Amino acid sequence: MKSLRSDIALTTIASVAIISVLIMALSIRVYEELYQDFVAFEFDALAENMAVDLLPVINNSAGSFSQTQVLLRLDEYEYVDFARVYNEYGELVNLYIGNANINGDTSQTSSITDTEYQTLDSGFQTDDGSIFVIKIIGEADFPMGKLVLSYDIQKPLAENRWEFISLVTPVVLLLLLSTVFITLRLQKRLLIPLTSLIAKMKKVEREANYDVKVSEAGKFEIASLGRGFNSMMRHIKQQTDINQRKTLLLERQQSQMEKLANFDTLTGLPNRQFLMKSLSIELARAKRDKSEVALMFLDLDGFKQVNDSFGHDAGDKLLCGISTEISYAMREGDIVGRLGGDEFLIILVGNPTQSQLQTIARRLITTITQLHHIDGWRVDPSVSIGIALATDCDYAASSLVTNADVAMYEAKKEGKGRYVWFTSSMQEATRRKNQVATFLPHAIENSDFHLVYQAKVNEFGEVVGFETLLRWYDEELGNISPAEFIPIAEQSDKISEITLWVINQACIEIPRITAQYGEKIRISINLSAYDLINVHVTDSILNGLRSGKIPKDNVEFEITESAYMNNFSIANTFLSDLKNEGCKISLDDFGTGYSSLSYITEFNIDTLKIDRQFVSQIGLSKRSELITITIIEMAKNLNLEVCAEGIETHEQSAFLTDNGCHILQGFLYSKPIPLDALLSQQEEQALLRLAN
Repeated sequence: MKSLRSDIALTTIASVAIISVLIMALSIRVYEELYQDFVAFEFDALAENMAVDLLPVINNSAGSFSQTQVLLRLDEYEYVDFARVYNEYGELVNLYIGNANINGDTSQTSSITDTEYQTLDSGFQTDDGSIFVIKIIGEADFPMGKLVLSYDIQKPLAENRWEFISLVTPVVLLLLLSTVFITLRLQKRLLIPLTSLIAKMKKVEREANYDVKVSEAGKFEIASLGRGFNSMMRHIKQQTDINQRKTLLLERQQSQMEKLANFDTLTGLPNRQFLMKSLSIELARAKRDKSEVALMFLDLDGFKQVNDSFGHDAGDKLLCGISTEISYAMREGDIVGRLGGDEFLIILVGNPTQSQLQTIARRLITTITQLHHIDGWRVDPSVSIGIALATDCDYAASSLVTNADVAMYEAKKEGKGRYVWFTSSMQEATRRKNQVATFLPHAIENSDFHLVYQAKVNEFGEVVGFETLLRWYDEELGNISPAEFIPIAEQSDKISEITLWVINQACIEIPRITAQYGEKIRISINLSAYDLINVHVTDSILNGLRSGKIPKDNVEFEITESAYMNNFSIANTFLSDLKNEGCKISLDDFGTGYSSLSYITEFNIDTLKIDRQFVSQIGLSKRSELITITIIEMAKNLNLEVCAEGIETHEQSAFLTDNGCHILQGFLYSKPIPLDALLSQQEEQALLRLAN
C-alpha cells in the first residue's frame, strides 16, 4: 500500500523534473536566439567590410581575380552558403560557393532568383533556415553594385544545442538530485508529528489501550489533527468505560439468569432443566463408552404434613437442610438436583456397581431419617428412593427418569423409607405412562377430549348447576382416566393447554345447557395449581370474561385448597380479579389440605366444597360427622355457600340437608354424562312432568 510520504516524494520529484526540463528548454531557446543575433551581427560586419573592399574592383570583368580574392575571405567561415556580387546593372559578376554547399550545386543555395535578389532591400533577410545579408556596394545614392551573403544558421544551432545540453544536463541532474534530497529531508522533518500520530494509532490498535495522547504542538494542520485525535481517544475511552461497565452488568445479569434458569432458587441445587441436560450428556457419554449410569429418584415421605403442621417456612428450611445432607452424602462427580416440591434426582456416573448404589441408597435413607429440629420443632422425615439403570432403557433420558419415578412409587407402596430397584415387571406401567405422555400432545392438537357434566342440586332436588369434568378416549389406549393423564399433563407442562381447551369448549356448550336448564344455571370449571401461576391462562380467562366470551353469570371456577395455599399470594390476586369481573369461586377439597383455619378469613371465595372423604364417613364416623357440621356452620358464619360432593346414599343426603348444606353433588343424583345425554335426560324429565 502506497504511503502519503511516497506520494508526496513522487509528486515533488515529478514537479522538479518538469520544471527543470522547462528551464532547459527555455535556456536553449534563449541561447539560440542570442547565438543567432550574435551571428547576424558578425555577419553584417563582415558583409560591410567586403562591400567596401569590392568597391574598387566592382567594374572589373566578371570573375576577376581581385573580386574572387575578396570573396575568398569567406573560406574562414564554415557555414557560409554562398556570396553573390551584382554590378549596377543587376548582372551577376562573381559567385562564391561556401563550405555549406561544397558540392557546388548552386541550385540548392537558395530558392530566391537573381531577379528577386535585386529587389531585396538592404539588411537582413531569412529564407529556409538561412540568413541573407544584402549590402550596397558604394553609396546608397550612387550604388555601384550589390553584395548578397547567405549563412546557414540551422547547422551551427543544432550543433551548439546538443553541446549546450551535454554541458547543462549534468548540472541540472545534480541540482535535481540535491533538490530531491533536501525536499525529502524537509518532508521527513515536517511529517514527524504525523508519523508519531500513526505510531500511536498502531499502538492503540495493537494494545486496545485508548488512554493515550499525542502532542498538539506544530503547524496548524498537525496541531488540529492532534487535538482531534486526543478528543477522539477521550470519547472512545469514555464509551469503552461505559461499555465495560454495561458488559460487566450484563455478564452479572446473564450469570444470574443462567443461575435462575438452571438452579433451584430455594436450595441452590440444579433444577429440572439443568438435570435433564446433564442427564442427556452423561447418557451419551456412557453409551459411547458402553458404561453404566444410574438414576435415583427421591421423594420425601410426609413432607405435606410438615407444611401443614409447621408452615411453609419450616418446610423450606427442611428442604434446604436435606438438600445439603444429600449433597454431602454423594460421591464426587455425581449430580444432585431438585425436580420440584419434595422431589430430588441424583445422577450417578462412573459406571457404579449394584453394591455401590445400595450403599449410597442406605446412606441417604439413614442421613435423611435422622432427627431434625426446625425452628425448635422436632421433625422426623423419611425418604423413598427409586433406582433405575441406563442400560435397562437403552440410554433414553425420559425413559430413565420415568423408570426411576415408577420405582420410587413402588417404594412408597411398600411402606416408605426404603429404596426399590426398577424391574422389568414395572415395564408395563412405564410403557403405559410413556404412551399416555406420547399421545397427549396429539390429543390436545386434535381435540380428542370431550366434556361430561355432573349435576349439582339444592335441598329440594332441583338442579342448580353442573361440574365440568374432562374425559379422553383413544382408539389405541381406550378410555384414559383423568387420574392417569392429568399428572402426566402437569409434569409435561401441558395442563394449561388442556385447561384452556376445557374453558373454550365449555363456553361453546353452555348456551345449550342454559337453554334447557335456565339462565341461572352455573357451570363449574376446575383450575389446577399450574394454571394459577401461568400468566397466559390467567390473562386468557380475564380477557374472556371482559370480552363476554366467558359468560360470567354462568361460570364458576373451582380451585383445590392445596392449589390455593401453594400459590396463596398469586391465587388471591387472580381470584380478586375474577370476583371483580363478577365470576364465582369455589374452594374444592376443603378440610383435607391444611390443618390451620387461620387462612379461611383470607380466602377470596364464594363456596366451600366439602371433600368426599368426610361425606363417605357420614353414618359411620361421628368424628367425620362433627367435622362436616363444623365446616357447614363455619361457612354459614362467613356468608359462604356450602357444597358437598361424593353423596351416594339417602342417609348422607338427609344428614347434609338437615344440617343446612346448600348444594349436593354425587352419584345419588347423577353420574357425569355427556352433553347430549344431559340434554336428552332433561327433555325426558320435562315430558314426564307434563304427563303427570
